Amino acid sequence: MKTAHEPDRFEQDGYFVHAVPILSPDLLTRATRGLEDVCEGIYGTGTEPAERLWNPGDDPRALRKIEQPQLANHALREAISAPLLGELAGAITGARSVQVWWVQLLYKPGTPDGGATGAQTNVGWHQDQAYWKEWEDGSELFTAWLALSDVTPEAGPMVFVPGSHRWGLLNGGDFFGQDLNAVQSGLSIPPGASWREVVDVLPPGGVSFHHRLLIHGSRRNTSAGPRRSLAIHLRTEMSRPRPGSWVSRYLDQPAISPLIFQR
Repeated sequence: MKTAHEPDRFEQDGYFVHAVPILSPDLLTRATRGLEDVCEGIYGTGTEPAERLWNPGDDPRALRKIEQPQLANHALREAISAPLLGELAGAITGARSVQVWWVQLLYKPGTPDGGATGAQTNVGWHQDQAYWKEWEDGSELFTAWLALSDVTPEAGPMVFVPGSHRWGLLNGGDFFGQDLNAVQSGLSIPPGASWREVVDVLPPGGVSFHHRLLIHGSRRNTSAGPRRSLAIHLRTEMSRPRPGSWVSRYLDQPAISPLIFQR
C-alpha cells in the first residue's frame, strides 16, 4: 500500500486506506465509550447531538445514525481532532488547510444470523456529493471514516467502487436503500464503466478517506459484535458554503468543527 505521503491512490481510485490506528489506546477506549454513551442518550457535555435517527428503545437491530455526536461528548471531540488525522488529510489532498465541517455517528449492530431477523442495516450505494448541495459548485469536500471497532469483512465494512469518482454526479443513489442490487441497477453509470468493489477493512482506530463523488455503501454486519464508526466530513480551503446554508452552523466553533491541518 502506498504511504500517506503519496496521494496517487486517492487521486486515481478515489479513496485511501490507512489500516493503522491513528488514536492512542487511551483515546480509542474513551472515544468508543463516548460513542456508546451518545447512543444511549448520555451527554457528557450537557449538549444534545444535532439530530438523532435512532433513540434508546428503538429497534436494536437497526442502523444507528446520529448527527454531530461530538456536540455531546468530549472524547469524540478529541478523536476528530487527532493530529494524525489532519496530517493524513493534508498529505493525500495536498490542501493548505483542512477543517471538519460535519460528523455522523454510525453504529451497525451485529446480526450473526445474517440479518434473517429483519435487520435494516445496509447502507445503499451513494455519492456523498448528492447530499451536499449546500456547498458552492467546485468546493473541495471529502470524508474520513474512523473505525472505533474491529471492522472485519464480516462486520459490514464500507465498500468502495474504485474510480467511480470520475463518473460525475449520478442519479439513483440512496443511502437508506436496503436492496443494494436494486440501487446499483438504478445508478446512471456511464457506458463502458467497470464496476469493481473493494472492501474497507480497518482495525480499531484505523481510518480511510474517500472522495465526495466516490460510490460507496455497506452490507449487514454478520459478526457477533457491533460495528462502530464516525464519518468525519472534511473541507479544504477551496470550499464555500452557500449563503445561509445549514452547513455553516458550526464552522466558527473550533471544538465542534476543528481546523485539523494547516500548512
